[in-house]
Amino acid sequence: MISVKVSDEELIAIIREQPDPMQSSEMALLISRYSRVIRIKAAKMKTKNIESEDLCQEGYLAFFDAVRAFDPVRGSFSAFVGLCITNRMKNAVAKAHGKLEKADDYDFAQIPDDSALTDDLILLKEDDESVEKLLSVLTEKEYCAMKLYLDGFSYKQIAEKMNITPKSADNALSRARKKLRQLL
Repeated sequence: MISVKVSDEELIAIIREQPDPMQSSEMALLISRYSRVIRIKAAKMKTKNIESEDLCQEGYLAFFDAVRAFDPVRGSFSAFVGLCITNRMKNAVAKAHGKLEKADDYDFAQIPDDSALTDDLILLKEDDESVEKLLSVLTEKEYCAMKLYLDGFSYKQIAEKMNITPKSADNALSRARKKLRQLL
């Protein structure tokens, strides 16, 4: 059994040595580390023309491509896979909106930006105790908004769940990000 403390890069090296890498326990562990990231990115990027589940499938395909293509000399796997997943999902959104030639033709400003802070918190999510400790510096409103945001809810959905305006949700998230950036 592989230790959970093994880095992504070490897991990939082990996976590449396996006769059937897709069926290995190491691949299962690596998938478990990134499943939440894929689901959250898909929830943020869904539109009326493409559902979250379709984007999740694109995200997993990008994940598997990233495992095959990753070169540890060029940087960290987490940064590489995050970029691969985001780009693949953006292309799927563009295609769903009839922009088959180039994803650059789609207005991605409609999709909330994945800040490095959010990605850091998502990756920390595996260690719920660390996240809870970080989130303890927030007010109740900021905490609730950030938890909902990390669970993949849009600003509008957060506002509805918290019974506040979308602008109040945005302000709470902005304050929370600012506080958390200082800690990270």
